[in-house]
Amino acid sequence: MPTSSRPDGAETVSGPGGSARAESSGQRSLSDNWWKIGIVAFLVIGVSGAILKYLDDDAKRQMLLPAKDRSALSSINPFIPAPTPTPTPQLSKEYIYADSRMLAVVDANAAETPPADLAVWRPSSGVWYVYNLVTAAWTSYGWGNSSDIPVQGDFDGDGKTDFAIYRPTDNNWWITTSGNSSYYSTAFGASGDIPVPADYDGDGRTDIAVFRPGTTNANWYVYQSSTSSTVQTQYGLSTDKPAPADLDGDGKADITVWRLSNTTFYTLRSSDTTTQSALMSFAGYTLTSGDKVVSADFDGDGRANYALRSGSSWLMLNSAFANMTVVTPSGDQASDIPVQNDFDGDGKVDIAVWRDSNGHWYIRKSGSGGALREEACGTSGDVPVPALWRR
Repeated sequence: MPTSSRPDGAETVSGPGGSARAESSGQRSLSDNWWKIGIVAFLVIGVSGAILKYLDDDAKRQMLLPAKDRSALSSINPFIPAPTPTPTPQLSKEYIYADSRMLAVVDANAAETPPADLAVWRPSSGVWYVYNLVTAAWTSYGWGNSSDIPVQGDFDGDGKTDFAIYRPTDNNWWITTSGNSSYYSTAFGASGDIPVPADYDGDGRTDIAVFRPGTTNANWYVYQSSTSSTVQTQYGLSTDKPAPADLDGDGKADITVWRLSNTTFYTLRSSDTTTQSALMSFAGYTLTSGDKVVSADFDGDGRANYALRSGSSWLMLNSAFANMTVVTPSGDQASDIPVQNDFDGDGKVDIAVWRDSNGHWYIRKSGSGGALREEACGTSGDVPVPALWRR
């Protein structure tokens, strides 16, 4: 019978029944100790359950506290959810401009502000040409004739500027809506009226409106898109220039006039129906009838700044009326047409002009320290109409 040696030198006998005897001995050992194993398992489960319950209860207590006041244990507690990542900053308001007019205010809820597009309207053909600064795509659209006045705005509230014209010969507004590619016309105004479309009721849609100079005083007629009713307001003198903009930051365009006779802006604030005025007095500058009103939100605080373009200089008053700024961009000409808008998407309106002689745009990007961006869009005789076309 074969033998085998144990580590201690003793011999053990193995045979056909040897393994069976060893197995039987192992089973007896397991049987004799099962109660010990059961006690250990019971204790492990009990302790684990107690720990999990404690962590769960502690998580409920910790979640009621600010993150900075929570215990050190909370950082490893599996019942406390991981902190959510810091969300992308969202814009509460997005201002849609065309020239110096604030056309609409959109609850942006968007991750970024799209830059305004370059665009011109060609009276000789009635064709609009839009150049998207982001995609470099061109869009053309025929709408209007040589005697019309471009009155682009976001009339359907979809965040895109609509092609629109005002026809002085019959006082009709012809509007194409970008939302569904339809069009409509409406008679609003009288001979001698000046179209002043803007978002006066703050519903995110441009309102049809006119400024009517009278014998002495002036009247404003606004067809509010939110109520489908016309509101008449007497404000200003017949010699004033209409200059609506959101000067009080409530998301509504304020009825505003520029009075050259005393170089003062007057605003009927939509937020409280009071009048505020701003004297535009700049040392070394004599204001004239040729100066252009260019009020817009140049500092990005949600309120338009009173501003004029005199010669090639931009004269701007901050919204607190405490600081006057003069900017005279190198190379700009007095004959250039102001086309201020937010062309770099930083939430601030940029100083910019369009030159009729060569169809070039000269943009001073506020997000890049006033760096110049020059673009070609248009030809002599065109009317520049920058806005958020988003085509």
